[in-house]
Amino acid sequence: MKRRHAFIFALAITLIMAVNAFLFSIDLSPSREKVKISRIIDGDTLELEDGRKIRFLNINSPEKNQPGHELAIDYLKNYENKTLEIEVTGMDKYDRTLARIYTPDYLNLELVKKGFASKFLVEDSELEIFADAEKEAIKKSLGIWRKSIYYSCIDSNINEKDEYVIIENNCNKVNISSWILKDESRKIYQFQNIEIGRVILHTSYGKDNETDLFWNFETSVWNNDRDSLYLFDKESNIANYNSYGY
Repeated sequence: MKRRHAFIFALAITLIMAVNAFLFSIDLSPSREKVKISRIIDGDTLELEDGRKIRFLNINSPEKNQPGHELAIDYLKNYENKTLEIEVTGMDKYDRTLARIYTPDYLNLELVKKGFASKFLVEDSELEIFADAEKEAIKKSLGIWRKSIYYSCIDSNINEKDEYVIIENNCNKVNISSWILKDESRKIYQFQNIEIGRVILHTSYGKDNETDLFWNFETSVWNNDRDSLYLFDKESNIANYNSYGY
């Protein structure tokens, strides 16, 4: 009887080891495929020779009507009619293929490192590298991140749960007419004729006064898990950067 129990025990251990060996032998990482780039649509989207439209994962580049939109486009045009590798991760709401692009360098990340694009909807496994790349590009005033003369003057504090942002100017008062504030997506607020000091920008509806401004946005702006604030002066130079959750 003892021998039988020992045999069953040994068999069970052998089966467990065999299953583990099989599972570890499986490559669960996304596979890459070689593709040919036919044209660049914009700074974060391209079209393949087979007609597929590829949206770069983890990033956003400026729209065509925004300053610096040509930087990523001009850079990506170097890869038109060339063969690269892509790693498909899914589809977006516009039926474009989401993918990582390799040249063999990780092109999505390279665009952020060069200051040609910002991080956006970053995969959990890549949060740190994309956040660090963006911070470094801003620190070096690369690409779309040319620093404003007010960069060292402006501070911000985001209350993502109550949906407001405090903006403080620690230098002499400055008129921020035509300055732009945006989140990581494409939500944009343009300031009117106002001098700061200190002002609170609320997402909700309300009537502007000397200390409080209202975005009059129907939904929330600031994600509760992570997001970033970008404040640009009227010359489209970055005056403040604030990021949380990374």
